Amino acid sequence: MRHNHLKNQGKVIKSTRNHYLVRFRDKTLKCIVRGKIVGKSREDLSTVKVGDNVILAEIADDQGVIQKILPRRSKLSRTVDGKAYREHIIAVNIDQMIIIMSIKQPAFKWGLLDRYLVIAEKNKLRSVICLNKIDLAKEEEYQEIENIYKKLKYDIFCTSIVTGQGLVKLSTALKDKVSILVGHSGVGKSSLLQKIEPATPVRISEISEKTTKGKHTTSFVALFPLSFGGYIIDTPGIRELGLWDIFQDELKQYFIEFQQIQDACQFNDCKHLNEPGCAVKEAVKNNKISKFRYQNYKNIYDDLRAAPYELIKRR
Repeated sequence: MRHNHLKNQGKVIKSTRNHYLVRFRDKTLKCIVRGKIVGKSREDLSTVKVGDNVILAEIADDQGVIQKILPRRSKLSRTVDGKAYREHIIAVNIDQMIIIMSIKQPAFKWGLLDRYLVIAEKNKLRSVICLNKIDLAKEEEYQEIENIYKKLKYDIFCTSIVTGQGLVKLSTALKDKVSILVGHSGVGKSSLLQKIEPATPVRISEISEKTTKGKHTTSFVALFPLSFGGYIIDTPGIRELGLWDIFQDELKQYFIEFQQIQDACQFNDCKHLNEPGCAVKEAVKNNKISKFRYQNYKNIYDDLRAAPYELIKRR
């Protein structure tokens, strides 16, 4: 083993339970962490995340030790499933979120899409919506969805790995960006990625015939370089998405169509729920705001916590 203790910068491309793969110069090192980065608890192993730029010491041709995490410019988090309100960072240093939604098999989920969009708005990430498996549906079945989000100025692509529709445009959106792919299990994230970049080592998911739910195929978060420039972060399919660090009183600012008209509300602190003189509710009534989006706003609001007293005092 060669102990030259050369310190330099690398990029974390995969995180597993026991080690990290770090792209260092022209090779990939299998790395562990120790010292100040990791404490005695196994939970501390989650400190290093995919996308992190790190300082490491190379201790062999294929091994290294992560010594320092460099400052992060962005992150994507969610709450830990089934546990107390606690943050789980999925990935860091991201430019944009690519939200993969299938039209059928599994069915399109309005609520999940808007949750992803809220998270992207909260974290100041550009959102790109991908309506996948359009070969399974009639055009009118997905055109309404496309029109709603195009009016909100979201980038939206309709794709099919069967016909090839939309794949070139989606590839262009990925070029020279660090993009994270998110979506419910079985919507076709891995299949799309393999069509766009065939060399990417990800497994293709299948749909369970009994439940019509996708089977998990991505076990760990991983970052892959794209041959035409940029990186893709593929994530395990997330069945339940907990919104981290988002509270009831701030939710309305992440629905961008509300921002355009809420100054016309009778009350400055209008929550757009039961208040009289609400411009948002009036816009929904007049079909100027999507009823699906508004219903999702109310559902998400009910799922969120009120801001802690200490946070309210700081605002």
